[in-house]
Amino acid sequence: MKDILRLAIFLTTTLFCFNLNAQRNDERQLYNYGFENWVNEGTKDVEPAHWHSFMSASGSFNSLMSQQIEPSSAKRPGSKGNRSACIFSKKKVGIVANGNMTTGRINAGSMSPDGDNNYNYTQRNSDYCTPLTVIPDSLTVWVAFRAEASDSYASVMAAVHGDVDLKQLSSGGYDPSDKVCATAKREYARTCASGSSLVWKRLSIPFTAGSHSNPRYILATFSTNKTPGGGDKGDEVFVDDAYLVYNPELSLDYLAQTEFILPQDGSSLNIDIPFNLTGSMSVYNLNKEDNKVIAQLSDAYGSFSNPVELGRITTNESGIIQAKIPSYIETGDGYRIRVVSTNYPMTSEDNGTDIYIKSNTSVDAYFATNIEIYPNPANDYLKINSNNVIREINIFSIDGRLIYYDNVSQNETTIDLTTFKKGTYIVRMILDEEVVVRKIVVK
Repeated sequence: MKDILRLAIFLTTTLFCFNLNAQRNDERQLYNYGFENWVNEGTKDVEPAHWHSFMSASGSFNSLMSQQIEPSSAKRPGSKGNRSACIFSKKKVGIVANGNMTTGRINAGSMSPDGDNNYNYTQRNSDYCTPLTVIPDSLTVWVAFRAEASDSYASVMAAVHGDVDLKQLSSGGYDPSDKVCATAKREYARTCASGSSLVWKRLSIPFTAGSHSNPRYILATFSTNKTPGGGDKGDEVFVDDAYLVYNPELSLDYLAQTEFILPQDGSSLNIDIPFNLTGSMSVYNLNKEDNKVIAQLSDAYGSFSNPVELGRITTNESGIIQAKIPSYIETGDGYRIRVVSTNYPMTSEDNGTDIYIKSNTSVDAYFATNIEIYPNPANDYLKINSNNVIREINIFSIDGRLIYYDNVSQNETTIDLTTFKKGTYIVRMILDEEVVVRKIVVK
């Protein structure tokens, strides 16, 4: 029976470690950043998976430590998860013991809150370390700080460091300091008073560069008070969705083709537009819609003051937009293409080379003396006269949306513009054998 029990424990531990290592493969993000997964639930040793508290502390006074962390059903606004982590302070022999949660390990080596032997540290080659091989731009997290005193301040600290068991000292410094690549720190006031409803706040804390240039780990810590032994018994910090953010970059990739001829049937022309996108776009703990990358076409002179949308894709990564050049685009040899993003608004450089678009309205010059469009600019109406029968009229907004459609089948027509907004529009007229395009302005 004992052998079966040992085997069950071994398999459970092995599976847990396998899952944990699988979660670490990226080495760009905190593990269990939503605090959904917990170990040892139902016991005094409960902790968030890969985050640690006093219950797993080392040091000569570790046996005196008590539970000061627990899972909570409270969650930040807009969360897709079900839990957060709650750390809380206690009072022992007249001294306030701050709640403490870290990706490393707590060392309880002194009875004095600010004693030199009290520190958090990375313990390499164990569960008490979080590999990180890229320096983030910021640490973002949702917190709710419920405290007795209105002047209480909780704290969050993080250090990206090299291949060393780095210590975060009670004084706020690090040892050895020359192995620190970057640090992030924020002290924040209570968000709600003790006994009141939780008020959540999202923190965005930038990393400041250190002296070391070879990142290997991150040591992050949340505490119920910025001062060791500070605050009051029962102060609580709720932590949810601690997420590392990398500033994104967007660029247009190489366009192999720079000369296009629109189809004779008046349909749009398909074009693939590749782009490069890196960094954090749809940030997990920021309540935004998924990011979109949009391809835009300039006017025939390279200006993007009123760009035409060619296509869009919902993505957080590099890819290809399967776009279309609209049939109403006029002939020109100075067009440019660029891409823009929505969640983290960015605009790429354009493709850097003039694009030639030849429209099948090349006979447009012939019809210039035979088709009248007036008045232009227009107010309430637009008149169109032609010496040939106009079969169909389409009016597009400058960004490519179809605003108006009519099967005319006559030589002249009047279009009501009272519902049109002020701006520039493209009028496409389909005749028996030709397509004629004109630009109008509605005042």
